[in-house]
Amino acid sequence: MVSLSQRMRKLQTKLLAIRLGPGAAVLPKDVKRIHMRFGAKINGGHMGPRKFWRHELIRLKYHNPAVPMTVDQIRESQTPETEATMSIHFVSSENARQTSASETSSPAPTDSTTTRTQPSDTDPTERVETIDMKNRTNSEILQQLMQITRAAPVEPTEKDKEELQLLEEQSVRSERDSKQYAEHRARVKRERDLFEQGRNDSAMQTA
Repeated sequence: MVSLSQRMRKLQTKLLAIRLGPGAAVLPKDVKRIHMRFGAKINGGHMGPRKFWRHELIRLKYHNPAVPMTVDQIRESQTPETEATMSIHFVSSENARQTSASETSSPAPTDSTTTRTQPSDTDPTERVETIDMKNRTNSEILQQLMQITRAAPVEPTEKDKEELQLLEEQSVRSERDSKQYAEHRARVKRERDLFEQGRNDSAMQTA
């Protein structure tokens, strides 16, 4: 049975993995919406976009809850022509300030995974930048996104660094304890087997 401390450590590790790492960045106020469209299968150059959706986009959404981030996965039979694109929608600086002033603490609607050909409409945007994600790694997609949006990466705080170090030390200690326990159980089993074998040999000799 997994102990409470082990469950808490795993939960803390997962939370840190969402808060920190590739994709942890704060978008400028003029970024209105991000929409991804790619194939549901990884073949044909869609592995990078799928990895980005699974990892980097989660961190990006965590730090930008008010920015809608939608995903359309193409589920029909894929062909070499199946697109893999990211659309970044911008508004002007003035509209961005007005939108920011009228925002509440409520985040944008939950990310969607649909089969629509177009992202759901919100307020009209004034500029759209498109990234061709096909045959690109998730790191390359993130790099281009950061360049286009000029997002500010989120750096770990001193507290985060201390927590990461503590979790690493706990993980190493837990692995060492597990190894020692396994070695102890193996030694006990060997001794028990030797004892049983000796008792059986004695019984055969006295028979």
